[in-house]
Amino acid sequence: MDLRERTLELAQHYRQNQTPLTAERLIGGIGAALKYTRLPDGQDGAFDFGSHTILIAEGQAPKRQRFTLAHEVMHYLIHQDDDLLSELHETFEGSKLESELEVLCNLGAAEMLLPGEGVDAAIAKRGQSPKLISELAEQHQVSEEVAVIALAERGPSPSIVLMAGGKPMRVFFSAKSQRIFDRIRRNVAIPKDHPLAVALETALPYKGKAPLPGHGTMYALEAFPKGGRVYAVFKELQN
Repeated sequence: MDLRERTLELAQHYRQNQTPLTAERLIGGIGAALKYTRLPDGQDGAFDFGSHTILIAEGQAPKRQRFTLAHEVMHYLIHQDDDLLSELHETFEGSKLESELEVLCNLGAAEMLLPGEGVDAAIAKRGQSPKLISELAEQHQVSEEVAVIALAERGPSPSIVLMAGGKPMRVFFSAKSQRIFDRIRRNVAIPKDHPLAVALETALPYKGKAPLPGHGTMYALEAFPKGGRVYAVFKELQN
């Protein structure tokens, strides 16, 4: 079983049955309760299986909360799929298991909220451009995190997609295609002389080679600054 394909199938089936995906219909499909509350720093949401309640961090942007809600629904759907859950536990263990589970929940949540066929059409027309992150998010009224995940998953080249900003500059969110080994942690610092930082400072796009933040590996980078953020696609260099 391909874990990612099965996760996408679960998300697609759930979307078809629960459209339109309002908060009420997102939780209604699994019969869960929803509570907005204070959560520890860095935690956006949680599924309390004891009370069958999804907890969402209060005070965040509505689009971000909707993505978190879909993510927690995916936790439940994966937990209820015995074959998928068994394969996941047979393939991974410990921290790697937790990490892969989070990746799958993000992947499923993105597919729920931003159907893959729409992303494929945009990429076919525009290429795997970082400009698509904000454009897809606005067009489909989803969070930019959803667009980042979709662009990494559906892109034709092995890639890492991210958005970054702030002072000091750091990675806000990233996603990678299955064929990429490297990962970028959230909040990893970006040096002032890195092309991402230069793009943010000058408000000019960048296209060329650059190291992956937090790694020494060189990638082909396309970066696009907008609204105090930089959106970027790192692609594996071709030999």
